[in-house]
Amino acid sequence: MNGTVRSPLRDARGVTLAELAVALGLLGVIMTGVVLAWSTAQQAFFVGSAAAEHQQSIRMALDLMVRELRATGRDATACAFDYTGPTSLDCTAAKVTRCRITRDLQALGYTDHGCRDIFAIPFGQATATSILVRSDKNDTGTIAGTANEDPADESAESVLYALAHGSPPCPPGVRACLTRDDGQGPVAMVAVDIAGLTFTYYPRPGFPPCDAVPLHRSCPPFSLPLGSQRQADNIGRIQITVQSEATIGGERLRRQLDTDVVLKNRS
Repeated sequence: MNGTVRSPLRDARGVTLAELAVALGLLGVIMTGVVLAWSTAQQAFFVGSAAAEHQQSIRMALDLMVRELRATGRDATACAFDYTGPTSLDCTAAKVTRCRITRDLQALGYTDHGCRDIFAIPFGQATATSILVRSDKNDTGTIAGTANEDPADESAESVLYALAHGSPPCPPGVRACLTRDDGQGPVAMVAVDIAGLTFTYYPRPGFPPCDAVPLHRSCPPFSLPLGSQRQADNIGRIQITVQSEATIGGERLRRQLDTDVVLKNRS
């Protein structure tokens, strides 16, 4: 028997140049798909992260605004503000005398200027895109910046929120921003890429036209501009709507955030 055992390796055929080219081409197609899928996923991740960060910055600005609006009219002494009743303001000689005696404000030289024409929300500065709010944060019976307040006091007792356009106060290249002015220095910017800001003011229950309405949400809003200080003194709820618009990863991102603030510190 003259048989010869052949090695499988000697029978194996080599790879031709054409087969190698085809294999490399298929590998290239597969790798291209993998890279494109990875790139798309990365782009989506970065856009999503930037969008979330942008929305969070708007939420933080809203939270700051809500906290200060809730404190509107805070006045532990009941001496700081001049509220309008059905017919007249309540900063009378009797109120001034009571405050000087019962709150020990006489040593501060408290006069009717301590409350006269000092409003928690001045009606002329409650507009659709801005609002000025005041609160007696240091319990002195007066508001910083008035005749009886200590000039050295730096508490921000009057704060103006507004929609501003252009630079300054917005950064260069930013069309509109949300600003906060406490009268203590440069106007602070609290949010950028703002496309719109709207304040809607609702009367408190019991004030016309909500005389017999038990819930804030059942009352129609005041028409703007407000017609009197008495209306501003009877704002019970403020609805804030912020619209943002930013370009992130080549995509135009638009968001709208709404929140309500119920004002409790009313005379």
